[in-house]
Amino acid sequence: MRTAAALGSSLATGIVAEAQASPLTGGTEGFIDTLAGHIGSAARALWDVLMAAPQIPSAFADAWQAMEGSGNGGPLLALAFLLGAVALLAPTLVRTMGGGALAQAQDSGRLWLKRAARRLVVDVIGLIAMVAAAALLARFFLRGDTPVHALAVAIVGAMVRWRLAMMLPLILLRPGESGLRLVAIGDERVRAVLAGAGATLAILIAFYTLMPVFVRAGIAQLPAQALGVIVGTIAAGAAGATLARFFTHAAAPRAVVAAADIVIALVWLAWIYGIVTLDFDLYHAAVFSALLILAVATLDGFLAKAIACCRQQEAPPATGTSHPAAPVPPPAEAGAAEAGRAQATASEAGTEAGPAETAAAETAAPDHGSPRLLQILVTARRIVLAVTVTALMTFFVRLWAVEVFGLFTDEQWHAWREALLTAVIILVVGYILFELLRGWARVRFGHGPTTLQGDHDAAGLPRPAGRLASVLPLLEGFAGVLIVATAVLVALSHVGVNIGPILAGAGIFGLAFSFGSQALVRDIVSGIFFLADDAFRVGEYIQAGSHKGMVERISMRSLRIRHQNGQFHTIPYGQLGAVTNFSRDWATVKFNLRLARDVDVEQARKIAKKVGQELLSHEEYGRDFIGQLKMQGVADVQENALVCRFKFTVKPGRQALIQREAVKRLFKAFTENGVRFSSNAVVVQGGDSPASAAAAAELSRQMVEERAREPG
Repeated sequence: MRTAAALGSSLATGIVAEAQASPLTGGTEGFIDTLAGHIGSAARALWDVLMAAPQIPSAFADAWQAMEGSGNGGPLLALAFLLGAVALLAPTLVRTMGGGALAQAQDSGRLWLKRAARRLVVDVIGLIAMVAAAALLARFFLRGDTPVHALAVAIVGAMVRWRLAMMLPLILLRPGESGLRLVAIGDERVRAVLAGAGATLAILIAFYTLMPVFVRAGIAQLPAQALGVIVGTIAAGAAGATLARFFTHAAAPRAVVAAADIVIALVWLAWIYGIVTLDFDLYHAAVFSALLILAVATLDGFLAKAIACCRQQEAPPATGTSHPAAPVPPPAEAGAAEAGRAQATASEAGTEAGPAETAAAETAAPDHGSPRLLQILVTARRIVLAVTVTALMTFFVRLWAVEVFGLFTDEQWHAWREALLTAVIILVVGYILFELLRGWARVRFGHGPTTLQGDHDAAGLPRPAGRLASVLPLLEGFAGVLIVATAVLVALSHVGVNIGPILAGAGIFGLAFSFGSQALVRDIVSGIFFLADDAFRVGEYIQAGSHKGMVERISMRSLRIRHQNGQFHTIPYGQLGAVTNFSRDWATVKFNLRLARDVDVEQARKIAKKVGQELLSHEEYGRDFIGQLKMQGVADVQENALVCRFKFTVKPGRQALIQREAVKRLFKAFTENGVRFSSNAVVVQGGDSPASAAAAAELSRQMVEERAREPG
């Protein structure tokens, strides 16, 4: 920025008075007229500058002769390039000595964040070492007061500034480190994009840093301006091509691509305007705005990558042999409730990890701190975005509305600044308090932003939430409304708005609303008492009237449940009536099996007891049993069967699944031990007399004749 200002002040000699004035400073003329006048002046000056383009080689030759006449320029400039290259090696050396292990796509959130932070610290240390090395080398080897020495120092400074400017692209793309890459594109495309970005920054920084030296050496004014226009146009074209290549392979939305193109065009126009009118305020505003947006996007991408790693680590592993069961309804609906839910894990783009890294990642212990780390990162991302967006908006208003366009005078800005900044700070602090409260509650009570592995049992079934976790969304909403409303009222009072009538009007509106919406009030009051009675929680299977299903969400006015077949019911609390909860404490399952009339009942009882003991010792089902599977006895004696009743008691949630397993094992055990099941066949017994045989033959003949007479 100071370099451009020096260039502008050096080239200012000979420019007309209206171009010397600061652009867009307002005054008695309207804003549009002032803007049109400056654009016209800039267009006329641009034509004069372009006409001087053929004089660029001769102008630089004359300036170089003037500089070289004061000293031996060739070897000194070669030494400057060598010293700059040595300084650029400092980040690589620091990274080699302290880079540590590379991050992999399989890393957990905590491990990825640790390695990414370490990598960032190494980068910063490397850049500090580079700046220090460049300063020391220039001090010891490039001492002198001649213009050639100044040019040599400027060359070293340009190389250092180029490496500093490449920090953000390198953090975003991380060549050769796909695990730390914030944008999912391949290594080949990364190298191409970095090459374009490096060329663009090199052109701009070289002109920015070296041109003041030639200006002090007496280069002609118009050719220098013409070179600035050419350099800016080439850099804008290179930047546009680089971003087009980047967005093509990053699958960015069209709105983002269009916004990036607009930013490049605006920066280019600001550069041309600054070169022609010798006032770079507009260009500086555009460049700093773009850099701030890029920095915020980089920080947001870093946090988003860490959050994605946490969520990937916490996702339940997908297996090819079994699928988690759907929420289990009561035993009467066991047949309709069986459903599978396929799960998949997302893979990161980039190079594959080697066998050693993959094996280590697969055998690593799970990161039990990831759910808490995930919520902390989500909260931190929201707070950072809120703070940075607010700071950017304040900066843009101050920069563009006051300094660049002159929409407000400094006196007007200072008169409103304190009240506006206080109001904005109050709103931001209120939002931060709300996010901190919500993040603390979710970390403390386990109500995370996603369904984590800890919220499921070994079979993949969701566990019912705790009582406080079920009503936590309601408490979050109430606290959020309270904090935001208070912050808005306090902010309005600081701006100068009288909030007394607002409060009175809100009270009257609330009273009228309560009288006019009695059904809504009834639903809310009924919901309060349902929650106070702890009638249901999120994740429990309930029945309310003709509706049944698993509770998915508890809101202020209604309850949302999902049937095992997929239907989603929204029931206002005032219409719930009696609620039956199938997921509390324990569940007793009773079912009947029809055995043959001649079976040994005692043998069947012993077999059932043995099967119950096997289920108790089963690795998956044993932990759910409260009462062992047993045969209660004969429940009914029918014409062709003995109806035997079986019973077991388990923890609620998987009773239908355990019942199916118990019936399967009982059928197998009874079949292997000769205990027959009943048959629906009707057995007709007759004597051996000739009359019985004749009657049977006559009956058979009549049946054959009836079949023959049937049509078709």
